[in-house]
Amino acid sequence: MSTSTRPQGKKAICFDVNQTLIHQGIHFEQAFRSVWNDYYSRSVQSDVPQAEELWSKYQNYWQQHKKNRTARLQLDDLQQQCLQSALRELRVPVHQQFTNDFFQLVRKSRLAAKSLAPKVEETLQALAPRFKLAIISNSPRSEVTHLLQRFKLNGYFPEERIFTARSSADKKPNIPLFKTAIRTMELSPRQLVMVGNSWKHDVCGATKAGLDAVWVQSHSTAARKISQQKLGKRNVYCIQQMDQLLELF
Repeated sequence: MSTSTRPQGKKAICFDVNQTLIHQGIHFEQAFRSVWNDYYSRSVQSDVPQAEELWSKYQNYWQQHKKNRTARLQLDDLQQQCLQSALRELRVPVHQQFTNDFFQLVRKSRLAAKSLAPKVEETLQALAPRFKLAIISNSPRSEVTHLLQRFKLNGYFPEERIFTARSSADKKPNIPLFKTAIRTMELSPRQLVMVGNSWKHDVCGATKAGLDAVWVQSHSTAARKISQQKLGKRNVYCIQQMDQLLELF
């Protein structure tokens, strides 16, 4: 890549976590269904709903809450509220702590299946002396900090540079997390770049907030090559593997 097309004037690199630094083993829906099937395979009730029916009801309530912009619940609370509503509609009697226990098992199942993306540690090690490294993630903060510690990446990301969503309204591609990162690190939007796998959440969200972005297409079959395009006034760089950031920067 020519020097003239490389990002200039960057002082901070912000990373998404899931499917960017860390590969996701199973999706939320898979874990949700698996935990339900396992939990109620031991049930003595004869009319327990199937996982597909519970998931459908849960999703209906989740979509209703997403449309209600006035509800600013934390993500954990919102998940539990939607599950409670689904269980109530299906007339499934559960104990008071069931929804909390259920999602703890879902998170545990998903966390156990995760793995570090190729070339991540050596790339962060090379970038850390020259840039402020930060996290901008839609995942709960507890999950992000757990993953960073588990894969020994926490040394690259101080607590004050981990920005996570507390409510649906904060989640990417909305811009509150990007604005918080800009303000906290005392930089201008053009001095930051966002690295992530999601075109909608990471790339569109970042460019809307005034940042350039790097789109990680780890499942692409294209030859290993850095390409560049414009999204509005901002630059978007496309890579296939994390260590291409060393060529880009």
